[in-house]
This record gives sequence, C-alpha cells and structure tokens, in this order.
Amino acid sequence: MDIAPDIAILLAQTWKNHNSEPMDRDTVCRIWAFDLGWFDMETATRIRDNLVNTGWLEESTEGMWPGIEVLAVDVPFGWLPTMRLLENPPGIPKGISTTAVTESLDAPPPMENVVESVPIDPASTHITILLDQIASTSGLDRKEVMRRAQRKRRALGPVTLWMALLLVAREQQLPMPAFIRTISS
Repeated sequence: MDIAPDIAILLAQTWKNHNSEPMDRDTVCRIWAFDLGWFDMETATRIRDNLVNTGWLEESTEGMWPGIEVLAVDVPFGWLPTMRLLENPPGIPKGISTTAVTESLDAPPPMENVVESVPIDPASTHITILLDQIASTSGLDRKEVMRRAQRKRRALGPVTLWMALLLVAREQQLPMPAFIRTISS
C-alpha cells in the first residue's frame, strides 16, 4: 500500500508540540504560514482543506487533529513539504488503522519500487554539510544556525534553505569561498 509519508511528516511537525490534541482550523494554517514559514495563509488554507477532504485531517466542533497517529513519525532534519503532493493529496484508504500508516513509514520500500530522484536544486543535497561547516567555523550550535536560517526564510519569503544558511554565515562574517565550493560540488 502506497501511503504518502510526506503528509505524515507534515502532520507530525504541525502537532509536535500539541500531542495530537485538537487545534482550531485557523491555528493549523497559522502554524504552517507563520511558525514554520512554509506557505502563505491562502495556500495554507487550501492545503488544510485538501487534507480534510482526503481524510488526513479530521475535524469536529472541538477542532482539527491528524487522521493518523503522528507521535511515532520521525521528522527528518531540514525537511520541507512538497507542494505537488499537498495540492492533490492521496486519500487515506478506508479501513486503514493509524498504526498501519506509522508502520509503513518505518518500513523501507521494496527495492523494485525505489526510484532515485534528483533534486531540482543540486545545492540542496549539500545542506547538512553546509550546516556542519557553518556551525564549526562560527562556533555556534547546529540548532542555533538552523534556527537563524529558518528565521531568515520566514523574514525573506521564498528563499532556499541553503541560501538562508549562507546568509547566516555572511552575518557571522565567515569567509564565504569554502561554503560556495560546498554547494557547487
């Protein structure tokens, strides 16, 4: 069964501080738009409605909550949502248990179905290395470097993570040529 792990990760990131408790419809959109900086409010509202219509989000008078168990979902470092998937999300198959979704996230896909995808932006493959380089050169903790980069992304709008990391490095007055070589390789 093919279940969209990106949607489960999105929901896990959204509810990570809320223990899967119901949230107001608008709170979900505000988290996506302002806290995480993923979308503008109009896009967040559209995605929320898409996820409700396909069963990924459940709704009642108490609020909204994930249609699957998200506590066991691991959110990869630097993960960002995929718009193509969120604009037209697959529905959760009827009769599926929430634990089956979580288990399918942990199980590796069969080898014959694995398709190597090349990122649209080749520099994005070097984000972890770039983050480590900036942290070690600046003396800042990795989490602090990432926090500053995410803050820049929220402030500047559509900026890639690697560019935000480079802006953090520049802000720290670090020599830039080594970082440029990292993302260019």
